[in-house]
Amino acid sequence: MRIIPLFGGNRQSNLHDSHEKTHHLRPVYTKPIPPATSFKLAKTAITTSNDVQTLANQKQFASLIAGGIAGSFSATITCPMEVVKTHLQASRGGSEVALAAKGPFSIARNIARVEGFKGFFRGLMPTIIGILPARATYFWAYATTKSTLSSRFGESPVVHMLSAAAAGISSNTLTNPIWLMKSRVQLQAGASASNPMVYRGYRDAMVRILREEGIPGFFKGLTASYWGVTEGALHFVVYERIKAKLIADNRKRIARGDYLKKNAPAPDPERLTSLQYLTAAAVSKLIASMATYPHEVVRLRMREQPKFVGAAPKYRGMIQSLRLIAREEGRKGLYAGMGTHLARVVPNAALMFFTYEVVVKWIEKRQEGRVSTAKQARSGNSKESKTL
Repeated sequence: MRIIPLFGGNRQSNLHDSHEKTHHLRPVYTKPIPPATSFKLAKTAITTSNDVQTLANQKQFASLIAGGIAGSFSATITCPMEVVKTHLQASRGGSEVALAAKGPFSIARNIARVEGFKGFFRGLMPTIIGILPARATYFWAYATTKSTLSSRFGESPVVHMLSAAAAGISSNTLTNPIWLMKSRVQLQAGASASNPMVYRGYRDAMVRILREEGIPGFFKGLTASYWGVTEGALHFVVYERIKAKLIADNRKRIARGDYLKKNAPAPDPERLTSLQYLTAAAVSKLIASMATYPHEVVRLRMREQPKFVGAAPKYRGMIQSLRLIAREEGRKGLYAGMGTHLARVVPNAALMFFTYEVVVKWIEKRQEGRVSTAKQARSGNSKESKTL
């Protein structure tokens, strides 16, 4: 039998304590714990302490998978608008389809006439190839950075902005070569096959860019893409604010007991409806895109210009390109194709964020169920050990 002092303390000091101090100690008789049971209890304690970290890691993994799925789905649905927008944004020398048209509907008719239905999905495959790692990386980097910063500084617009900036820089650097090739192949629609500048496909474009422009050629427009990080940062800040407002409204409705009128169980205030997710994503994307649109035009202009031997590129950087376009084309040039751009990116963002939230919730629910099952199993083992 072992005697365990209720007040703890060092054994050596207890031996020298006065009678008055030791008078308060009373023995507690316990059964010796078998070694096998002791090992089980220790293992249970360690596993339980890791549950929170495990769930955190699984949520980041869920963001990675959900981001790839959401990006691919929304890109496929909105690809026709992306093709039309690319022609509208391009400079006058870049697209023969755009030369023969005056607006988005005229461009759409010309694409249908010149290339048929498949013309509206030109560049979809490299888009999917680019979107999968881009969106997966973006949402994973955002979730990871946000989790790290929030644990130290709490949730705030600054944390959301820094997280979105880190996500944007990571995904833009990784996928810029894919977007560059996609833009060039899309913009040569209707061009003469005898033109030496025409690419025969994405593989041909990759080989020729590497041979004629080197590795730096794949990263044209990257500086403009980094400027675009401000759009992603603003988008997430506004999105998180709208979500927080909707969740606060849900809490108020639950506090008033509105759900009781429908004889329904109390809902989870943090689980928004489909309409709420779609609205939050659409409104935040609209605000962010309108505020930062000119960088989109500059980025495309820098990507589409091929390299001519002995000739300096027309568009050399963000500031220089903005000034040049403003001087040659006015404000209209800086916002060329914005209506079509918004018509594409707003529903795209709504679909993507909605799909992302749904997939994340589904994955997290399954993962939490597994952790809960494991906890119950460990709890059963713990109760069994106590009876020993």
